[in-house]
Amino acid sequence: MCKTIEYHRYRKITRKERDAETCKELIQFTRELLEEQEIHLSDSQLLSLTSHLSAMVYRSINNEQLAPIDKVLFSEVSEESIELAAKICGRLKGLQDDEKYLLSIHFESAKMC
Repeated sequence: MCKTIEYHRYRKITRKERDAETCKELIQFTRELLEEQEIHLSDSQLLSLTSHLSAMVYRSINNEQLAPIDKVLFSEVSEESIELAAKICGRLKGLQDDEKYLLSIHFESAKMC
């Protein structure tokens, strides 16, 4: 995974969270999983993923629901990316199952680069 993300950008995203510690832990957990899977993200992909993870923490804390999504749109996403996303989503309470499909796109995109 890319190591050049600017620290102040990362802090700016996580500082907005009501539970910044949970956000930081989820980001670290995700980074470790990606390293194990040898999935490498560009700086912009990492920032996008960090923002998404931060939003997931927000939705979990505030019981905010996503609009329903059509899972057919994700039919070409690999099972590995969806399973990876499910592991990450499983760290938070109250997230919809649909969240894993949206999150999986970050991993699928990184694999294509």
